[in-house]
Amino acid sequence: MAAFATAEACDSNTALLVSGDLRALEPIFKIYGQRRSFSGPIVTLKVFEDNVLVRQLLETRGEGRVLVIDGGGSKRCALVGGNLAQSAQNMGWAGIVVNGCIRDVDEIDACDIGVRALGTNPLKSNKKAVGEKHVPIYIGGTLIHDGEWLYSDSDGILISKVELSI
Repeated sequence: MAAFATAEACDSNTALLVSGDLRALEPIFKIYGQRRSFSGPIVTLKVFEDNVLVRQLLETRGEGRVLVIDGGGSKRCALVGGNLAQSAQNMGWAGIVVNGCIRDVDEIDACDIGVRALGTNPLKSNKKAVGEKHVPIYIGGTLIHDGEWLYSDSDGILISKVELSI
């Protein structure tokens, strides 16, 4: 994938920014994984301290999509670890954004995938399979819908209602 510049996208798409069709997430996410820049159609997931549905989705074909997980902002346990990041890479996911924590940072940093998260926590999550797939979520000050587009680089994360020209 060609490198994508979020700053350039903002400068080139003023009308989309004004209309709200292009939004920037608040700068609360830390950068992990080998891909510093990634983009793709969004798959949304809402869970709380439980990663069973995260595993279910990341073990399906990613087809260049980005999994955006609303973990309620919890920092009490990790929702994604090295095994799930490796699975996501193997299944063709472009990236994962976690409104929560990850663990196994060294393993995740060795994966050819982009990962953004609030931070790290070595504790694993619950395994109750509670959550909702493909629902609107609110993270980083922005409402995000399944099927929208995410663009991420070292400057930040953009959410767009339409695919942007790279």
